[in-house]
Amino acid sequence: MKNTIPRTTLNAALFIVATIFATAVVAEPAAGSVTLPQRISATELKRMLMDLPGTFEIVDIRPPAPYADFSLPGSTNGRIADVIANRSYRTGTVPLVIVDRDGSLAMAVGGILSQGTRRSIRVLHGGLEAYWNDTAALLPSDPAPDPAQAVKAPAAAKAAVAAPAGRSTPTKTSAGC
Repeated sequence: MKNTIPRTTLNAALFIVATIFATAVVAEPAAGSVTLPQRISATELKRMLMDLPGTFEIVDIRPPAPYADFSLPGSTNGRIADVIANRSYRTGTVPLVIVDRDGSLAMAVGGILSQGTRRSIRVLHGGLEAYWNDTAALLPSDPAPDPAQAVKAPAAAKAAVAAPAGRSTPTKTSAGC
């Protein structure tokens, strides 16, 4: 019987230690969640610029010289330190879209801003490089003239443009068949 008492005590002690350990692990607060900004594609931003102007704010965090060369319509230029420190970027009511050259710094700034706000923070995925590469296909290669703005030409000018001088009917060419 001497051996049963220490084993029972040992088992009870192990049970208590295991319970305390399991409770401590479960009761330990979870690590704080990290809120990341949403990525927005270049085509989606292009559509938003065309269809929903004024429903979002764009801040371009590139240096002033490249921003002066080209900027998105309606965007403002801001230094990274100013964007992070200025509370107005965190308290706006419309979504904030952050753009830069390639999207890397914009994602970092967006991550910092999104930690302390409920405002929707979005980052142009791939930056302005992707904007130019992805949206070039959306631009018409040769825009058709607007019929409402077409200038009416006199009938004599239309006839001169319709048929080239010296040839009354166009010649047919063979397709090689």
